[in-house]
Amino acid sequence: MTDLLDRPTTLEPPVVATTAGGDAPPAPGRWLAAAALVGAAAIHVAMAPSHLGESAVEGTGFIVAAWLQLGLAVALVARPRRWVLWATIASGVALVAAWAVSRTAGLPFGSHSGHAEDVSIVDGATVALEVAAALVALALIARPTAAVLRSAGLAVAATVGALALTTAAVASPAARDHAAGSHGEHAAGDAHGDAAAADGHGHGTATGDDLGFAALSNGHQHERGTEPLSPEETVALSKELAVTTQLVERYPTLGHAEAAGWKRAGPFSPGLGVHYMGSGFGLNADGRMDPEDLLAPMLIFDGLTPDAKLAGFMYLAYGTTGEPEGFTGRNDHWHYHEHVCIATAPDGSISTPFGADLDGVTEGMCTEAGGSWLNYTGYMVHVWNVPGYESPDGMFTELNPAITCADGTYHRIDIGELGDRTTTCRDA
Repeated sequence: MTDLLDRPTTLEPPVVATTAGGDAPPAPGRWLAAAALVGAAAIHVAMAPSHLGESAVEGTGFIVAAWLQLGLAVALVARPRRWVLWATIASGVALVAAWAVSRTAGLPFGSHSGHAEDVSIVDGATVALEVAAALVALALIARPTAAVLRSAGLAVAATVGALALTTAAVASPAARDHAAGSHGEHAAGDAHGDAAAADGHGHGTATGDDLGFAALSNGHQHERGTEPLSPEETVALSKELAVTTQLVERYPTLGHAEAAGWKRAGPFSPGLGVHYMGSGFGLNADGRMDPEDLLAPMLIFDGLTPDAKLAGFMYLAYGTTGEPEGFTGRNDHWHYHEHVCIATAPDGSISTPFGADLDGVTEGMCTEAGGSWLNYTGYMVHVWNVPGYESPDGMFTELNPAITCADGTYHRIDIGELGDRTTTCRDA
């Protein structure tokens, strides 16, 4: 009993992780690193839905990164162990390295494997926050007694700055449809551009019903707008487009094209029409719009019947290392498709039983369906300059609101239900 009574009643102080110098990491420095981690995590969470719409692998990676960063932020504040600092550094290096690969060679997995993404304020802000968190953590290990890491005022100011940067990134125009926009106007659809994207503008009634037009985008188009051209550029572009007048005169309707041997390439889709390919269709390996290239597009028709009118053209540039030079000016934003199954019928027409860019489609599925597998289609662009079918959103936009289903809407079936159908319209 005496021994028990003589024992001290006070508790041992908690063990706090120390840095190389033997002191606990200063609180201001830890709060600064935590704020940077929370900012990066917030951007990852905000962008996850966009990336999930493009690729389940990419979207899941964003969610995992966000939870990892949030966990490290909490640990930095509540349990400032030495390993937490090292984990902050290691995770920052790993995530920045993954970002660098995605912007140069392209990630080796996901629906955009092997294709480099564009840099924007969204990913730039995320990387800046990750680098800041890693550098602060490194400083807490190497020089924990530095005055800058113990300054509460500086920590508050830097924390506010980190949160302001996060807000600016999430609220920026680049954050809208970030995943698709980063892939160079990459759009979903058939192998020849038969599904693409809207610019988010309403094309329906004043009540906000756009009759399904915006749904055609499926989160794939990042609107860049139309830039004014100089007088010299305007003249040069007019000369290029004047060449297509010959095609308008030769093939005013689908019946004229079929009589001349043109073959259907993919289904009809609202906003995009149906594409027809001639024997002289050009691949345009250098990406420049020479006269012979301008006379070798796919023709786009507004319907599947012989009297369907010519609505526009689709040009392909296959073999360029990036977005081609294309037409004069800066308004022809080209796109490409991935993971496309092409099936050729005995009459020479082409179908795309799985559409394009559809997650889960494999080369084996394509072979079983009797098709040929394309990992990458090459860059392509639509041109809406046929009289009566000028797109109100711009000559080179993906979608043209003048092209609708028979019921006047833009409602489509799920692309996974396409099979051998000749139209994606729901009313067919």
